Amino acid sequence: MDALSTLQSPLVLTIAVLGLGLLGAALAAIAKLRRTQEEMRISKEFFQSTFESAAVGMAVADQGGHYIKVNRAMCNFVGYSEAELLGMSYHDVTHPDDLKENVQARARLLSGELPTFHQEKRYVRKDGQIVWALMVASQVLDRNGRVAYSVGQMLNIEPQKKVERDLLESRRQLRELSSHQTTLLEEERKHIAREIHDELGQRLTALKMEISLLRLCFGNNPELFRIAEEMRSLADSTIDVVRQVASNLRPAALDLGLVPAIEWLAEDLQLRSEISCQLEIGNEEFIMDETQATVAFRVVQESLTNIARHSGASEVHIALWDGDAQLHLRIHDNGCGFNPVTASKQESFGLLGMRERVLAMGGTLQLDSTPGQGTTVSIQMPLQENDRK
Repeated sequence: MDALSTLQSPLVLTIAVLGLGLLGAALAAIAKLRRTQEEMRISKEFFQSTFESAAVGMAVADQGGHYIKVNRAMCNFVGYSEAELLGMSYHDVTHPDDLKENVQARARLLSGELPTFHQEKRYVRKDGQIVWALMVASQVLDRNGRVAYSVGQMLNIEPQKKVERDLLESRRQLRELSSHQTTLLEEERKHIAREIHDELGQRLTALKMEISLLRLCFGNNPELFRIAEEMRSLADSTIDVVRQVASNLRPAALDLGLVPAIEWLAEDLQLRSEISCQLEIGNEEFIMDETQATVAFRVVQESLTNIARHSGASEVHIALWDGDAQLHLRIHDNGCGFNPVTASKQESFGLLGMRERVLAMGGTLQLDSTPGQGTTVSIQMPLQENDRK
């Protein structure tokens, strides 16, 4: 018995120690579980509080896009109650024109291809009003790492969009005003050019004829003949100046069409400088309305003026053609070129004026220039079917 007692004592002690150890481990596990549950409760309450009190609209949607949780800001934003939204999907409040992009992006989100995506889109409120929001959607993963839900946040950007719309409208009105003023200016140019050419030109021609009669009448008087000759020479030079001024205001060739007017500009450039000007006209029968022809003419005129003044070019190539119901015009020189970003204000205003006139016609203007590699100005303007022959 003594021996048995001797053997049993350590065994009992060992079992007791093991029991205490297991009990301690169990108590520690229970404490850890309670802490975890408490942390989860705090986290859940924090999320719930944050979700509900968020200033931006928030919504949780299932795989099919149906809302399973929305906050007060979301309800206020779209004008529906929480109960109403929980019976709807994001399809029901998304503007039809923005739905396709939303569906495609969300499909990539649910497939795991995108962890998040954002989209500026329009929402249709319950009262039918259209409002803009920046929507950011993110994944909500389950315990296996698969996408279970999506959570979206909607930031109201309607005020910014209204400012943007107002700015666009203001710009449109300014462009229309500029176009109207330009049209008035062109009409005034035409009127003044004709007045100068017809009235002043005729009077100078009559004066020249009278001077010729004086030369005939007083040809035997050397001094009077010399003065009459000087007067005739002065009248000739004045007539040339009048013609040049009238042509600069509006060349008579423009009344014959765009092609003759561009040919006149090319010839004038070669007469006034040592620059060779080559023309490539895709259609000699090219016909446009007067407003479009004037805009294209002014682009060529401004471009050639800049080339003569600043480029140092020896050659200019002008190409004009029509295709795909568009007028295409390109002016290229082999001059020194420049950096459009660092162009002077005066040059920028000239370019801006050309671009605005083309934009008013529904067209586009592109400037390509690199120091040492020349400059190319290209425009495209839409043509009506009956404007082409």
